[in-house]
This record gives sequence, structure tokens and C-alpha cells, in this order.
Amino acid sequence: MEETVEVVRHSLFYRVCHWSIVITGVILALTGMQMGGLYGIRVLNGQVLATHITVSFIFGALWFLMLYYIIAREWKWFSLARIPYSLKFLGSEIKAWFGGPHVEDPRGYDPEKKEYVEKIIPTEVMVWWIYFLLALFMGITGLSMYYKDFFAPVINFADSIAPAFGAESGLALLRALHRLGMYLFAMVVMMHVYAVFIFGVVTSMITGKRKEKVKKAA
Repeated sequence: MEETVEVVRHSLFYRVCHWSIVITGVILALTGMQMGGLYGIRVLNGQVLATHITVSFIFGALWFLMLYYIIAREWKWFSLARIPYSLKFLGSEIKAWFGGPHVEDPRGYDPEKKEYVEKIIPTEVMVWWIYFLLALFMGITGLSMYYKDFFAPVINFADSIAPAFGAESGLALLRALHRLGMYLFAMVVMMHVYAVFIFGVVTSMITGKRKEKVKKAA
């Protein structure tokens, strides 16, 4: 039987930030779909746009807090330099899904050195940066439609390329891109939810603790 040790995996700050992003993200999704007339969603009788914009600023601030935390405390695991490793691991996972050799879970903790040998499933590197870039993309396209004067350069650029995409105007193109971003974000969220259950990290995002495999650091 594999030896395990219970360790603190996520700090209180990280957990609060994570669940705050989840809550504000759900509010943004619901209010956004109501404004777009999608799927008959109706969560508010008034002030939908004001709520959507206000919550979007909170959502954006939370993402930048998360980015600060990642850079300050978790950069070893999420740095851009680990993306090639992440892609290689994803390739191995895909081969395993289609009958290839089993891919070993690389996560492990060295109790003697009191440090992780590997803290995350490598594909999390890509997922985190995709999340962040999509949040940035959604922020720029969404706020450009609301603060037209401030984001005039963005709107002018969108106007210049709108005909190439069959859009009537730059604002129409931005609206379509914003909606596309919503669907991409939802797709990544569903993949994320699936993965956290498969790799058993749901509880650790609530309690902060998880039983990790004991491994020796190199």
C-alpha cells in the first residue's frame, strides 16, 4: 500500500479567492445570459447590466489577486516555462485514454524536506493560463462595449476588421467575441470540474488539506 501523509495543500487565502471567483463567475454567467436573451435565463428583474459590470470588476480583481499569489507562492508549479512539460504530459494522457501506457500521477510530498516533489497534475499549468487569458479577453471585450470612449482604440480596431468576419460593426463583433469567450470559458470550467473529481482535489479546496503520496525529492 502506498505511503501517504496529510499536508496543507491550499492556504485559506487561496481557497477564499478560488471560491469567490466561482461565485462571481456564476453571477456573471447568469446575468450575461439574461442580457443576451439566452436559454430563457432570468435572475434579476432590474439593474442587470449594472450588476454584471460591478461584479465583473470584482471578478477581474480576484483574478489579479490569484495571479499575484501564483507568482509569489506557486510560481514553481505554474510558471510559463512549465508549459512544454504540460503539453508533453497532456500528450501522454491522450495516448493513455486511447489504450496507451498508463500515466503515473506525478504528485508527491517529501515529509523530510517538508516540500512537494510535484504539487499539481502538469496539465493544470495550461488550464490556469487559459483561464487567465480568457478572463482577460472577456474583460476587454465586455468593458469595451460599456466604456466606449475609454476603449475607443479597441472599438476602432474592431470596426476595421468587422467586415472580414461578416459583422455589421465593431461593437457587433465585440459582442460576438464576448459570447464566444463565454462558451470557451464554460467548456474549460466543465473540463476543470471533471478533472478535480478524477484527481481527487475537491476536498482540499474546501479544507485546505490532502493526503499526498510520500516521495523523495531529488
